[in-house]
Amino acid sequence: MNMGGPADHWYTDLFSWKRPAFGEPVDSLVRDIRTFGGDHLLRDDQPLGRRLSGAWGSADGPELRRLAAELAPVRDDLRAQAEAGGWEIG
Repeated sequence: MNMGGPADHWYTDLFSWKRPAFGEPVDSLVRDIRTFGGDHLLRDDQPLGRRLSGAWGSADGPELRRLAAELAPVRDDLRAQAEAGGWEIG
């Protein structure tokens, strides 16, 4: 059973342990998705969370580029919604 330590799950690596999980730019995109209100999308029972879990630890360069290409529009949409809702985006 996982004990919640480093390398047990990509989400805790990024957000609890402040460790890289996938590598850049995917890590930054995932952090931005959470920052802009998309934390619920990252849960293991959601399609995006399942996609990330499947890629974690096994994705290579081309797969990470495809993943980044999928994540960028999600981040951009959440950012636009946040700005439209009055969030100050720095």
